[in-house]
Order: sequence, then C-alpha cells, then structure tokens
Amino acid sequence: MESHNSGEQRFLLPVRRDQDGTLVVPADYVTGLLRGIAATWQDWAADGVPGLDPVTATGLGAVLEHLADQLDVQCIAQADSQN
Repeated sequence: MESHNSGEQRFLLPVRRDQDGTLVVPADYVTGLLRGIAATWQDWAADGVPGLDPVTATGLGAVLEHLADQLDVQCIAQADSQN
C-alpha cells in the first residue's frame, strides 16, 4: 500500500508518572487520539486511497470511535462515584 499523507499532524500526549511510578495519560487525550485515528481512516476510505479497503477502514474507524465512547462512559461513572 502506498503511503498517504494528508497533512501530517503531531499529537503530543501529556504523560506523567503517578506516585507508584506508573505512566498515566489523561483520558480525554486518549479518546481524542482514538477519534482522530478513526476520522483519518474514514477520510482515507472516503477518498479512495489506493490499496486501502474502504469497508475495512470504515469498520475499524467505527470500532475506535466505540472504544472512545466506552472510555468516556467509564470515566464519567468513575467521576460520579467519587462525588
């Protein structure tokens, strides 16, 4: 498959260490990354990028969007339980 570069963007994540030394990234950045990848794949499918199966790319994009939605729901539930 040929490479497709539609205005490459850098996505910087604010990675921190918690008290136990575990690396953590804010959930809103993770969901933004998932949705950004999904949108890129879906755009590529709509643009007819050579060598890319549009049905597969669109389906994978939908899966990433669903994962982002699930993460949002889990974070909301966690925040609500702490209040």
